[in-house]
Amino acid sequence: MARQLPLDLERYDRFSRDSFAVNAALQGVLDILTTPHAWISPHLILQGASGSGKTHLCHIYAAQAGAHLLNPKDTQHLDLAGLSGNYVVDDADQACEEALFHLSNYVEKSGHHLVMTTKVQPITWQTTLPDLGSRLRAMRLIVLPEPDEALLVVVLKKLFAERFIHPSDDTLAYLSARAERSVPAAQKIVTDLEHYANGRAFNKALIRDFLEQSETLFDDGDI
Repeated sequence: MARQLPLDLERYDRFSRDSFAVNAALQGVLDILTTPHAWISPHLILQGASGSGKTHLCHIYAAQAGAHLLNPKDTQHLDLAGLSGNYVVDDADQACEEALFHLSNYVEKSGHHLVMTTKVQPITWQTTLPDLGSRLRAMRLIVLPEPDEALLVVVLKKLFAERFIHPSDDTLAYLSARAERSVPAAQKIVTDLEHYANGRAFNKALIRDFLEQSETLFDDGDI
């Protein structure tokens, strides 16, 4: 099975199924999201750091399930009397509590589904509605992992390819062994390297020179 990783790319359809690929852990999450009929309850919360893929996963789910995609601002003006279909609430810890409460009730009664994303544990949400707090604690929570080194290679390869740059596998492995293991950091380092290269070939020597001038984004260790 090919390794894949959710990418938050700027240059094309950032949240398409084609730009999302999986390791075993993320494949498991994707399998759950795309089989809502097998869920024990109609609610699901995805927790992960920025760039972990939670928003990307939700866009894939929404495309398949025809779900309404809401951000926190959308929930402030949601027509609670006219709810229909499935819903996704991104950054739900910042959303309107009343809207979340009504959405929770709605999907339980209608047979539809609600997916929420957050960067923090739901137990830490500052809710003022007691009933909402208890419901959140009872909902299924999936915590998304940070990419490991092997997956970071995939991220870097995709990001470079978007810029029509194709480093060798050895060069990618060399960089990934020294890069911070997060998607946002990978995005930044690829952009910085593209500017630094200024048309020069992407190889270990160029990356070594770049790293020697860098102050952040890399783990301690010999280069």
